[in-house]
Amino acid sequence: MTLENQVVSLDLAKRLKELGVKQESLFYWVNQPNGGLRTNGYKWQLEPEPRTRHQSYDYISAFTVAELGEMLGRESNSIMFAEGKWACVAEPLFELTESDTEANTRAKMLIYLLENNLISVK
Repeated sequence: MTLENQVVSLDLAKRLKELGVKQESLFYWVNQPNGGLRTNGYKWQLEPEPRTRHQSYDYISAFTVAELGEMLGRESNSIMFAEGKWACVAEPLFELTESDTEANTRAKMLIYLLENNLISVK
């Protein structure tokens, strides 16, 4: 399993940042002038937490499955279906999100809960 499958995608990471989720994580999406995943004119690369930050780079937390689980709390559960898709259920709301990775389905649930003011994260 690649590291990209264990952390939230760049697009979902951007949305979590927009929603005010504190940008502290083990890994970061970093725009770099050389190499990386090309998205919207930027080149993004997944990196461990930087010891020093370059002022002209953009840093967005690439939250891990575990970090997202801590933010969601005990009321959420992730389930893998036989066809390889993931779902996250938030109880007692019984809301369900689905995605191709566990990190992304947890991120989608966190986004839903934040957008609907059902939880807050620091």
